[in-house]
Amino acid sequence: MPDKANSVELTPTQAIEQYEREVKSGQVDADKYMELGAAYYIAHRWDEAIGAFEKAAQMNPELGHAHYYLGVLYASKGDKARAEQELNAVMRVSKNPILIAQAKARIPAVSSPNQLVNG
Repeated sequence: MPDKANSVELTPTQAIEQYEREVKSGQVDADKYMELGAAYYIAHRWDEAIGAFEKAAQMNPELGHAHYYLGVLYASKGDKARAEQELNAVMRVSKNPILIAQAKARIPAVSSPNQLVNG
């Protein structure tokens, strides 16, 4: 468990800068790309978030959360086919029943991107 007394909360911009430095220095694994993608997502930097989540999914295809966020982001960009592909991947690879249920529930809404990003 993290030591909250010594932890520092970063703004999304600070988190992005930190994760980008770590990625550039070669300290990379799928989890680091997930963290970078999440920071981009929070900062509404959608295209960069997609790139980070795609890299995470390439490094570890079993990362259900990477596929989930890719599904949401592709839907927000109007790419229904890719959104459905990624949300279906969640159901194939995830062992998290809550994440699977969320992905399953979002597939019918793919035609309504605002609901996906804001929902």
